[in-house]
Amino acid sequence: MNFKVSEKYKRSGKRKTVLAALLVAGLIAGSAWMFIASESLYHKIISAITAFLLIKYLPHAYKSIRTHDASYPVVEIIESENKIDISHKGAVVSMPLSDIESLRIQNIKGSVKSILLTTKSFSNLRFEGYENLAEMAELLKKHTPAGKTKIATWYHR
Repeated sequence: MNFKVSEKYKRSGKRKTVLAALLVAGLIAGSAWMFIASESLYHKIISAITAFLLIKYLPHAYKSIRTHDASYPVVEIIESENKIDISHKGAVVSMPLSDIESLRIQNIKGSVKSILLTTKSFSNLRFEGYENLAEMAELLKKHTPAGKTKIATWYHR
């Protein structure tokens, strides 16, 4: 069964990235204004350092906004072959379902918010924002050792 990230979750993440980039741009503009308007050497140095430290985040934010939709992997759980395939940008990573050590499911208001999967081959895999997340949790529960599934109602670690 294939699991893809929902469009609503992608839009929400992109919106947060755009707002963070706008906040950084506003802070840079404020630093530039402080540099120009201030007569004190101390304030000019502080504003210049602040602007230079914040400018390095803008190219990363631009790249993140531009490639945001392609940055989420597709998860496929193949029960007949007893494996999980995680594909991202043409690369596929396979893991046997028998490598699952523990499973934590975060429920909020009766629906599954996220899944934290601890495996032998990878340390932790977190699935959040996927369509049919409850079905994914049920499939993973089947292959988790007895007593190693926990339901978290607040925040899982």
